[in-house]
Amino acid sequence: MPTLATEPAPANANTSTGVRALGRRLQLTRAAHWCAGNQGDPYALILRAVADPEPFEREIRAAGPWFHSAQLDAWVTADPEVAAAVLADPRFGTLDRAGRRPDAELLPLAEAFPLPERAELVRLRALADPVLSRCVPAQASCAARTTARRLLGRLLPAGDAGFDLVTDVARPYAVELVLRLLGVPGRDRDTAARALAACGPQLDARMAPQLLTVARESADAVRTLAELVPELVAEKSRSAGNAEPRPDDVLALLLHDGVTPRDVERIALLLAVGTPEPVVTAVAHTVHRLLGRPGEWERARRTPAAAKAVDQVLRDRPPARLESRVAHADLELGGRRITADEHVVVVAAAGRETPGPEPLGGPDGPQSALALPLVRLAATTAVQVTAGRLPGLRAEGPPLTRPRSPVLGACARLRVHPG
Repeated sequence: MPTLATEPAPANANTSTGVRALGRRLQLTRAAHWCAGNQGDPYALILRAVADPEPFEREIRAAGPWFHSAQLDAWVTADPEVAAAVLADPRFGTLDRAGRRPDAELLPLAEAFPLPERAELVRLRALADPVLSRCVPAQASCAARTTARRLLGRLLPAGDAGFDLVTDVARPYAVELVLRLLGVPGRDRDTAARALAACGPQLDARMAPQLLTVARESADAVRTLAELVPELVAEKSRSAGNAEPRPDDVLALLLHDGVTPRDVERIALLLAVGTPEPVVTAVAHTVHRLLGRPGEWERARRTPAAAKAVDQVLRDRPPARLESRVAHADLELGGRRITADEHVVVVAAAGRETPGPEPLGGPDGPQSALALPLVRLAATTAVQVTAGRLPGLRAEGPPLTRPRSPVLGACARLRVHPG
C-alpha cells in the first residue's frame, strides 16, 4: 500500500480530532487509488469502484501469474492456479507476522471486525458446518426456509405499485432472517436490526476507503453486534439444557452440539457481519438476470431452478471479489519470489472456471465464506418466493451499485414493477 497516508491512527476516532484524522486518512488513501488509476493501474481502477471491474480483472489476468501494483505496493493475481495456491498455503495469513493488518493505518476498521487467520477460520467453519448443513440445506424443506418464506410473505407488496427490491424487500428480509437464525430476543431486536443493516460497508472497508460517515456508522454497527453477541450466547448457554433448541436457532443448536460459548460467539459475529449484505446483493442480481430471461423467471418458482440461478450469480458476482493476504515467510510461487510480509491480493475472477458455486467460497476462502450457506439459502428462497408471487415482475433498470464497494459490489437500488 502507499505510504503517503500512513499517519498514526487517532487515539479516539469519536473525538473531533480523531474524526478529522480519520477523514484525512480516508481521503489520502482514496487519492492514492486515483493517482495509481490515472497511470493505468488496473488494481487501483478496481479499488476506485466507479466502473465495471471485469475489464480490469481481465487485464490483471492477461499480465501473467502476477501483476505488480507498484504505487499500491501489492502483488495481485487473477491466475486460477496461483490464486488457489495463495488461499490454501498456510504461509499466507490475513494478518502480518506481528498480528496486524498490513494496511490498518490506511484502511481503519472497527476493532471488533472479525478477521480470523486461515487456520482459525477453517476450524470455525468445521464447527459450524454440521449445524448449518442441518438447518439450512441447499434445497430441502427446513425450518430456516419456512421462516424465510413467512418473512417474504409479509414483505412482498400485494398492490400494483412499483417498489425498490433492495430497500423495501431484500434488506429488511435479510436482516429479519438473520435476527431469527441468531435467536435475538425481542428486547434487542431493534438495536441488532439497525446494526445488521448498517455493518455491510465494513466488508469493503478492508480494501477501499469509505466515506467518513459510512466508515463511522458501519464501524459502530460492528461494535454494537460484537457487544450484543456475548450477551446473546451467555443467555442461550444458561438455558441450553432446559429444552430442545428451536430448529432454526443456529446459536442454540451450536451450543447443544457442544461447541464452546467462545467459539459460538466467533461464529455468530462472522454470520452477523457476513450474511445480510451478500444476501441483498445476490437477490438483486439474480432477480435482475432472470427478469431478462422470461422463461427462466417462470422456472425460478421451483426451488432447484432458483438455487441454480443463485449459484451462477455467486460465481459471476461473488460475495468477495478481492481477498487480501500477507506472506508469513519467504517463498516461491507462480514464477516469482515472495518475501515475508509482502502484500498479496487474489482477484475472484481467477476462480470462475473452476467447479463449485463460488470461486472464493471454499475452505480456504474469505472471512465471509462461513456465512455462505446462509447466503445461499436466503437468496434462493427470496428468488423462488418472489418469482411465484410476482410472475409479471419487471425491472425498471439495472441494479445500482453502492459507491466504494469493490469487494462486495453491493446493490443499493433495484426498482421493479409487479407487471
